[in-house]
Amino acid sequence: MKKYLIAAASLSVLGMASAHAQVFPSADGNNSAQIGQTGNNNRAEIDQAVGGVINGQNLAVIQQNGNRNDARVTQTSATSPMAAGFANDATITQTRARGLATIDQIHDYARTRVNTATIVQNTPDATANIDQRGDRLTAVVRQLNTSVAPVANVKQNGTFNTARVFQRGANGNVDIRQGTFSAGPGVSPDMSRGTVEVNNNGANAIIKVSQIGTGHIANVAENGLNGLIDISMEGQFNNASVIQESSNGTVRIFSSPSSFFNNVNVNQLTGDNGSTAFVSQGGSFATADIEQGPQLGLSGNNLADVIQTGSGVTATSIYSDILQSGANNTAFVNQAGSYAISGIFQYGAGHTANVSQ
Repeated sequence: MKKYLIAAASLSVLGMASAHAQVFPSADGNNSAQIGQTGNNNRAEIDQAVGGVINGQNLAVIQQNGNRNDARVTQTSATSPMAAGFANDATITQTRARGLATIDQIHDYARTRVNTATIVQNTPDATANIDQRGDRLTAVVRQLNTSVAPVANVKQNGTFNTARVFQRGANGNVDIRQGTFSAGPGVSPDMSRGTVEVNNNGANAIIKVSQIGTGHIANVAENGLNGLIDISMEGQFNNASVIQESSNGTVRIFSSPSSFFNNVNVNQLTGDNGSTAFVSQGGSFATADIEQGPQLGLSGNNLADVIQTGSGVTATSIYSDILQSGANNTAFVNQAGSYAISGIFQYGAGHTANVSQ
């Protein structure tokens, strides 16, 4: 249980943390730009990559207070003339209703300096888009309490990148992709050692995470009715951890046949009723750990379904562990390879369990 508490703690810090602090103009940068707008139907754009060349260490800030506003920041270039490389910072803040915010950041790879993109929206019908390419990048989207139907899209490519989304409001949509963004100048290497953190507490949420490459971590916490969490992993040494504290929730986690050493943890415990956890893992050295059931009462009707198609080479190479409590829960495990271990533990009444090896 400690692994879930650690994930929850890190996500709670994400929720309480303030937006990236800025001093304007930039103390150690080259260019600084700031736009402030009030009223409706405004458009603001900062382009710090005119002609495809960016100096590096730039700061861009846009603040909009009104309805139907649109903001964009562009900090893109394949190379930097600065010896230290890049350290660009872009922040967009929008309040009122129906805000659209977009940040594009591209820099060369193998740099120790970081780029940061932050979007804060306290608006119904908010949409945030962040595209980043390079190494050691951070993308932060905060869609706060007055959000209704918020949308957050993040695309990243490179190494040691981080994407964080903190979303409040019903009917939210989150789509994070690490390892797929290739637009713009320069050449994209394979993605590796990326981190995704998502915290959503609205009903009817749809959360999608796609990670291609090596050594990724995906932590997703969702607390609302009818939530859908969909995680796809293609590569090796990846880990997905999900905490879904809601009824009628669905968790789907998939790793490709070419993957190996991928781990999955799913926790659907608090007040869980009528939820589904589906895990499909290809490749060797795959582990799946699922817990379902209410902490209080006898609700249930949950489904856990694990399919592991890879072949192991040593004991515990393929491992599935399912714990269910309450009533009328169902667990299916299908392990097609060798050296597979399955454990199903059900507490309560009216359960069904089936293991196929």
